[in-house]
Amino acid sequence: MGTIRILQPALVNRIAAGECIERPASVVKELVENALDAGAGQIDVTVVDGGRELIEVVDDGVGMDADDLRLCVEPHATSKLRDDEDLFNIRTMGFRGEALASIGSVARLEITSRPAGSEVGHTIRVEGGAVGQPRPCGAPAGTRVAVRDLFYCVPARRKFLRTNQTEMGHITEYFARLALAHPGVAFTLRHHRRTIHTLAATDDRRQRIADFYGPELAEVLLPIRREGRGVVVEGWVAPPAESRASGRWEYVFVNGRFVRDRFVSHAIREAYRSLIDPSRFPIAFVFLTIDPAEVDVNVHPTKSEVRWRDANYIHAQVLAALREKFLASNLDQPLQTQQAEQEAYRERVRRAMVEFFTSAAPAQRPSATAAQKHAGMAVTSQPDSAAPRQRGDEATEDDARSAGPSFPARPDDGSTRSAEAPNLADVFAGPGSAFAPSGAAGFGLGADVATPVGRKFVQLHNAFIVAETDDGLMIIDQHALHERIVYEELRARLAAGTLESQRLLLPEVVRVPADRLEVLEAHADLLRRLGIELTAAGPQTVALHAFPSLLGRVERTGFVRELLDVLSEQGARPDVESLIHHVLDMLACKAAVKAGDPLTSDEIAALLARRELAERSSHCPHGRPTTLHLSLRDLQRQFARR
Repeated sequence: MGTIRILQPALVNRIAAGECIERPASVVKELVENALDAGAGQIDVTVVDGGRELIEVVDDGVGMDADDLRLCVEPHATSKLRDDEDLFNIRTMGFRGEALASIGSVARLEITSRPAGSEVGHTIRVEGGAVGQPRPCGAPAGTRVAVRDLFYCVPARRKFLRTNQTEMGHITEYFARLALAHPGVAFTLRHHRRTIHTLAATDDRRQRIADFYGPELAEVLLPIRREGRGVVVEGWVAPPAESRASGRWEYVFVNGRFVRDRFVSHAIREAYRSLIDPSRFPIAFVFLTIDPAEVDVNVHPTKSEVRWRDANYIHAQVLAALREKFLASNLDQPLQTQQAEQEAYRERVRRAMVEFFTSAAPAQRPSATAAQKHAGMAVTSQPDSAAPRQRGDEATEDDARSAGPSFPARPDDGSTRSAEAPNLADVFAGPGSAFAPSGAAGFGLGADVATPVGRKFVQLHNAFIVAETDDGLMIIDQHALHERIVYEELRARLAAGTLESQRLLLPEVVRVPADRLEVLEAHADLLRRLGIELTAAGPQTVALHAFPSLLGRVERTGFVRELLDVLSEQGARPDVESLIHHVLDMLACKAAVKAGDPLTSDEIAALLARRELAERSSHCPHGRPTTLHLSLRDLQRQFARR
């Protein structure tokens, strides 16, 4: 007897379901695409229990009669293809004829439909692949598809589903892609009894973007359009200043279908080359309209990839559309602060330097109370098991906004300290030291101030420090060096426990893409150790309850978005060491003084003193050099003295 046999139809359908029905979001995608192909003007999606219990999609499309209902749940049954030529001229969202049969093989499926010209509707049920007969019923024009108990007959698949919040995040992301591609269709999305989105039909794609990602982003987007040889490239792209830490802000649509394509992605990145940091990613919503005969969408079961007849031309058109817009636009980042705010910002930088270097000094460490008074915020050292906080431990909203970048204070060693900000000369210059601060806010070329080791230094262009050494001089990038110092301090503190955090009086609600919510579950322990308390507040929002104390001057909303972007790129099994390095690198970069920050003589002296104590101080965490050395011999040679 032979070993090859024909698979049973039910098993064939479940194998097909494994290809196109990965999770509840996949069901939503397939059903909404069917509704769009049916010419719907209104599509309502209802989800219960993250899609496990119920996914229901109702549309006002053309509907189906009893004969079509009987056929639509059979494998490879479709109204969208007739012959071979249609396969290379696809103008619909779906065409494989596998979706409903696959769903019916792993769930309890019920379809109710009525064509607009018919007086009676019909309903049909499929349970675990067993197909019933259509029955007449009353129904509005259009189609209602209800999927219950997803994967009930495939327990191995069901147990791999994530939390309701995570699955709902994926559903919302798929829903957003479809709604962005079809703004002329009205959509609603509900989870349990709560309405998440109500989107009116519109011809303004920018409004759809605002519906999902907020008006603040939509307002700064730049429109693009280019047309040639049957290809239309249009959409909205963000200025370089709005770059993100994750590549998941790139949305590309081909003939109304969301795709991931390496040629288009490369063109977008190339257009932004030299405009954004190589480690950052642009925000782009690009819509391509092309003759279906020039693109093959039948290369992936989920239809998320395409193959171009002339990929180089597509690349050139997308690249040209973005470059033309950038050349015609003023991409200078507008000044966000007034003069008074700039002065307050500089004062916060000064206080941050004082707080950090004082807390790091081995001989004198400020208590939490002193840190509160210096920085204007409540500082709490978080143990592994956080104790309940009293009302008095919470910072006021005004404090949270006005506080400077208070670098974390270590626990009090029992000594009493003045509430006044300490003078760095007292910290780093003992009796007999040659350190003599000038008290100036910054240095010009004529400044002549000795370091704690008797050397002279000067700050140039509020970005670089030139200091005398035993055998010549060194030039220091103040941001890079401070970044390394902060990074090493953070690494040591994180190894010892958790970072100090600031408890907010009122939680800040941050709008994020729905799939970022999975990060809260996957990286909950790391977020806690970083002193960041985030909870899901909705399908596309998180609530920030506590924030690292050292990031007092950082804009919290943007930082949270960027952190979640970084964490979402790590996958389910990240390299823990690399992830911690990446996050601490990000924290250090945000907390460090910047190029352009004027430093006092005290702060420069403290920075130089800490340089001698920090590990790997020659390079910042990104790998860039912090210090350049020029020997006296080299100087003499340059001036022909040797």
